Amino acid sequence: MRCLPPASRGCLVGLCLAVALATGCKSAPSPTIVPAAEPTRPAATTTARERSTPFDAERAFRHIEKQVAYGPRPAGSAALGKLREWLIGELKSYGLKVTTQPFTARTPSKKFPTIRMENVIAELPGASQDVLLIASHYDTKYMEDEVFVGANDAGSSTAVVLELARVLAAMSPEERGFSQTVQFVFFDGEEAVVEWEGDDNTYGSRHFVEQLRATGQMKRIKAMILLDMVGDADLAIPKEYQSSAWLANIIHETAHDLGYGAHFPKTTHAIADDHLPFLKAGIPAVDLIDFTYGTDEVNFGPGGPENAYWHTARDTPDKLSPRSLKIVGDTVLSALPKIAKAAR
Repeated sequence: MRCLPPASRGCLVGLCLAVALATGCKSAPSPTIVPAAEPTRPAATTTARERSTPFDAERAFRHIEKQVAYGPRPAGSAALGKLREWLIGELKSYGLKVTTQPFTARTPSKKFPTIRMENVIAELPGASQDVLLIASHYDTKYMEDEVFVGANDAGSSTAVVLELARVLAAMSPEERGFSQTVQFVFFDGEEAVVEWEGDDNTYGSRHFVEQLRATGQMKRIKAMILLDMVGDADLAIPKEYQSSAWLANIIHETAHDLGYGAHFPKTTHAIADDHLPFLKAGIPAVDLIDFTYGTDEVNFGPGGPENAYWHTARDTPDKLSPRSLKIVGDTVLSALPKIAKAAR
């Protein structure tokens, strides 16, 4: 994903959002960063309200640790292939029908001019053929100079979508509170191979939308909920301004109703991410992302420490919290019946 500069969104949005966006752009990391050794996991502090859904935060956190154990997982790598096999097996164990979308992506990289990629799709049938889609990317950014294991980006969102799949699959239709089919989609190739410019990004989501169009399935998708970077121990998810307003409003209002308002601030940022191909195709979509990740001035210095851990070796599980996963999981689960009703 990438923070969009105010100039690219017009004068009015730029003036309104300049302060909120200032903390969203990547800072220059120090070349002497050393990953934390034997990190201590933050405590999973919860309240009775936070236990309002069956979402298991500890289980989701273990899914992050499982992903990180594979090491760096850029598109086309053997490590990502092993993760994909595990992911498919886990989804099948929930009783879901799992399919994949293999494709070959052309990139601007001289080292990797083509990369074999593969989206993973798990479906939970409903009485209606209309689809609510919950998604994350599961690849990590290719880094030549750092060991980037992507605990938050995209380990956290992959883990939350996986746990949402388990919970929803275990519910009866009455417990879910809606009749639509649910698809859980894990996109390959969200990260830029060289630099986030032009089409060097969102390979998997763009291919997914192309396949929807080619197979005449576009109208089935009634809403797309994207998760990305949702595990930060200091969780704050503003509204993503390009997202469909009604979707963003339902999710933020639900979070506030659950008592999680402090983690869904009434500010706005703009992020280029896997929801954009859906929006361009006319499909309602929302991006839930915390793009202010890390405030380590010791290692990173001034000039942008608000996102100091993003795309660095410091993106490790010790920076995350099971409580943040619980907040996001509860919110999405509780919002789904409202989204389903509004999307009919």
